[in-house]
Amino acid sequence: MNPKDLITTSIEKTLLEPLTQTGFTFSKSTLTFKRKVDEFVQTIHFQPNRHNQENVSAEFWIFFGVSSKKYLKWHLNEFGENAINDNLGGAMDWNIRDWEFPVINGKKESHFEIINEKERENVLQKLKNNVLNIGVPFLDNLSNWENAAYKLIEEKWFHYKACDFFLIAGNKEKALRVLHQGIDYWDKNPKASFPDDKEKIQIRLDKFFRK
Repeated sequence: MNPKDLITTSIEKTLLEPLTQTGFTFSKSTLTFKRKVDEFVQTIHFQPNRHNQENVSAEFWIFFGVSSKKYLKWHLNEFGENAINDNLGGAMDWNIRDWEFPVINGKKESHFEIINEKERENVLQKLKNNVLNIGVPFLDNLSNWENAAYKLIEEKWFHYKACDFFLIAGNKEKALRVLHQGIDYWDKNPKASFPDDKEKIQIRLDKFFRK
């Protein structure tokens, strides 16, 4: 079995039933689970290592993300142009708090590797526990406008987008505060910031707070 088919079959065997029971649907062609929770879409995407080889390796990682079409509509209504994307945020598995990779042949790994048949069940059990008990709660927490804004603040980027999320949540006080935090961060770290971030922050200050 080639690595892609082995990974697909293993995912279906391990996660299809528990995730579909909670509302996720699975796309075999993209190795992606999705479900809609209120105005949010939660995504679990499995990314195989492009260097996988038959009978040699079948490695993969997982991305967890949340998006909402409501943000696109809000942005178009407020600014007369489309937002760059509808993402609230997300993370690769290794960046999610408490995530644990399996121990394979006595070594702690930084990915999931299922080529070894003797190790496969243990790896897949670890995968299942991580996805259901850590990954899905991560998505649930992020499926909230204010929580998504705080996540951006924690990561010290896209302060203007965090402002948008607070405004959608109806909290202008926090929206204003995060804009000032964004200006302060940009002034102190211009090389670590996206060039147009300060301009986008200023647009929001003028539009929402200087009437």
